[in-house]
Amino acid sequence: MCTMGRKFLLGFLIVLPLLGAAEAVFAQNFGSLIINRKKIVVQRKLPPTGHIEGTTFKVDVTATGLQADLPTDLKSTLESMLIRNDSRLRSEDGRADTSIVCRVTSYAIPKPQMSSQPALAPGAKGGLQNQPMERVTGVLTVSFQAKDSRTGKSLAADNVTAKFDREYSASGAQQGIVHSMTHTMTHLTKGGTNDDTPPTAVELHNRLIQDAAQQIAAHLVNTTEQVDIFLAKGGALDQADKLMEGKLWTRALEQLETMKPFPTPEEDSYRLYDLGVANEALAYQSEDVQKARKYLQEAAIDYGKAIDGKPTEKYFMQPQTRIDTALAHYKVLGDQKAPAAASTAIKTSAPAVKTTGATASGKAMPADAITNDQVISMVSAKMDEANIVDTIQHASAVNFDLSVQGQVDLSKNGVSGHIISAMKTRARASATHHAAASPGKSS
Repeated sequence: MCTMGRKFLLGFLIVLPLLGAAEAVFAQNFGSLIINRKKIVVQRKLPPTGHIEGTTFKVDVTATGLQADLPTDLKSTLESMLIRNDSRLRSEDGRADTSIVCRVTSYAIPKPQMSSQPALAPGAKGGLQNQPMERVTGVLTVSFQAKDSRTGKSLAADNVTAKFDREYSASGAQQGIVHSMTHTMTHLTKGGTNDDTPPTAVELHNRLIQDAAQQIAAHLVNTTEQVDIFLAKGGALDQADKLMEGKLWTRALEQLETMKPFPTPEEDSYRLYDLGVANEALAYQSEDVQKARKYLQEAAIDYGKAIDGKPTEKYFMQPQTRIDTALAHYKVLGDQKAPAAASTAIKTSAPAVKTTGATASGKAMPADAITNDQVISMVSAKMDEANIVDTIQHASAVNFDLSVQGQVDLSKNGVSGHIISAMKTRARASATHHAAASPGKSS
């Protein structure tokens, strides 16, 4: 072999293990470019600052000297959000348990501002051309106060601001974004809006209304916020990432747990980080608050181990604050559920009530007494749940079968837990009334 060939071979043999080492070092990471970072979006529950205790509410909106449709639009949007996020609630035009008074203090959707800025012209050899730009802005500010009408207690009060400020090129693509709200969280309020084209005046009006209403609702009922989470990538982690991108959290968790750890603590820190992501996502998916908190605690441990393995990775630091915030939120959610659970335990500890066509005093049940079949008929007719509950509460008499099998049949026929609870409450009230009306009986 010639001298040059031997030198080449020797150099190749020296470089080869170095390439292998480099591949091992960069096998799993976030990538040096932002565009290479994989990201998932999850939704987590957000507790309110003030909780509505009653079941009915009334919204009043004023907007003196401003656009005429503002009060109606904000009122209907806020009512829909409150009911959607808390199935207990219903709007009441008369005297309601909670009064929510809103005053629109400012509203402006000025005409779009046209300008131009240098941009690389398509097909040009490095040349710049002035490109037309369109800047769309809007602002809506609302002050509100929510009170418990029964006690006069203030539930929440604040000034909320929804702003929109975006610039679009002539092609419709965004060139810059300045979109802010006084509320610190990013909520899921916009649905499938197209952010590549400038909104019309009507679309912008609706967007500002949605933002403001969401901020008000977040003070009064449990809402949902969007959380962006980055994934580690590379090597064996890519398969687990695909599972998480498909929302298959349990399978991803199992794969990461059974996966052979990477050779060094620094490399394995990325697997531990992804384990934290899977546990965190499972927490947000869980309907059981206590189970969610357990998953969050597991995620905190995983993220902590990842930091221990590679303290210099900046993306390992971010989840710690996020988990601390989530644990605080879910503690509040758990505290909210505790009184309700205690109340349910007290109710269910009483003997099951089953009325059979005669009252406790032996008198015949009135012919117009509401039965299970009638409740099922109302549900099948797609009557509003609030109206069904109201009918049950104000019926002159009821004749419900609330045995275990009776409740199973109700559930199979689409009767919600809220309606079944109303049936139990009404049946027990009737039983108590008849027992009190029958003197001379002792236990």
